[in-house]
Amino acid sequence: MPSAHLTLREEDVVRLTLEFLHNRHLHISQLSIERETGVINGAFSDDVLFLRQLVLDGQWDDVLEFIQPLEALPTFDMKRFRFIVLRHKYVELLCIKSEASGNGSSVDSAVEEVVKVLHELESVAPNKEDYSNLCLLLTLPRLSDHLQYKDWNPSKARVQCFRDVFPLVEKFLPGDRKNDRGTSNHPVTAKNDRLVQLIIKGILYESCVSYCQAKATGIKEIHHQEMNFAKLLDGSVGFSDSDLSLLSWLQSIPSDTFSVPFEQRTLNVDVERLERPSLETSWTEHMLITPIKPKTFPHSAMPFTRPRSAADIMSRSLLPTLEGSPTVCKTNRTAMMALSTGDIMTD
Repeated sequence: MPSAHLTLREEDVVRLTLEFLHNRHLHISQLSIERETGVINGAFSDDVLFLRQLVLDGQWDDVLEFIQPLEALPTFDMKRFRFIVLRHKYVELLCIKSEASGNGSSVDSAVEEVVKVLHELESVAPNKEDYSNLCLLLTLPRLSDHLQYKDWNPSKARVQCFRDVFPLVEKFLPGDRKNDRGTSNHPVTAKNDRLVQLIIKGILYESCVSYCQAKATGIKEIHHQEMNFAKLLDGSVGFSDSDLSLLSWLQSIPSDTFSVPFEQRTLNVDVERLERPSLETSWTEHMLITPIKPKTFPHSAMPFTRPRSAADIMSRSLLPTLEGSPTVCKTNRTAMMALSTGDIMTD
């Protein structure tokens, strides 16, 4: 039987990984991999990709400006869209406010910006209860003191923000991705925990190969009906050792063999969830640091300057506080001015 050929795209392996991380809410790792590889697990139009990256970069003012033309459409729920975006912007400002508590001028500036966004939220909130709940957050010393935000982090929140707004804009921003190599025979999106599916099937395949080899060579211990599954982290069989021996054997046995009656069995898979540690860091620095930008769309199209948003003003007010932190004590003032996700220099 001639050798067969299989092509694997590392780009697709990255997509499998991104889906796994997304499903487990490991969004900090997910977004880091997206930036380093330039790969996104999703078949979005270019407009949606651009909007998504604006959200993930926390450029809230640009998000609202980009979507502004849709407001003229009677079926577009601009009020709901603005509420979702402003709510996430408000929560991030609350986080910055709580972490700036050691600097009086920073706190004053933070409170001013928070109140400004809260006022904008009042006119777009679905009901008084939602607005009251947002007002309640302002009274907490720390955002994490609220049960809903106990495990909050900006990456996780921004991914959720895009998930919330995407259904609102999906039908208004149609179109195929440019440079998308996906076809009906080659999908570009990993779904349904595909990585875990493949791992389970790979373990079953290795186990079946070992079982068939043992049966064929007459090893006595294998004559019982139980199968010993291969270990997930067993690296004894290298990638170069891949072969089609099992398939070749199946193609060689008589067709009547496949009509032999058998009992259908199911495999119960217990996935032991990862016990994730709690994270401790300055989320303000995480939000304001300049992100890595791969030279691929949509990252390459992200604005290096943007309207003077609340986050920009906050980053300026926080400079004295950040300059005194151990992580940036050796950074000069020019470098400090680059900590914003946008260009925070004044004209």
